[in-house]
Amino acid sequence: MEKLHIQPSELDMLPFYEYEYTIEMYNDIMKERNDKEEKNTEDQQNKYNMNSMKNQMKNSVPSYKTPSVPKISIPKF
Repeated sequence: MEKLHIQPSELDMLPFYEYEYTIEMYNDIMKERNDKEEKNTEDQQNKYNMNSMKNQMKNSVPSYKTPSVPKISIPKF
């Protein structure tokens, strides 16, 4: 067990109430870690969200119309 500093053999030797308390602590640690990872993942997704970047570009850069191609008639021989 990583942060609990208990060897698996020691964990097997614990009385039931201590074992239950230890597992509860470990579950809390894992929940906190998962919450942090989800938050970091969400922050990264928001940071590199392409849709919001496109919308920002559309709002900041004026739109230009493409010039139309002139109609040229081909001479007949």
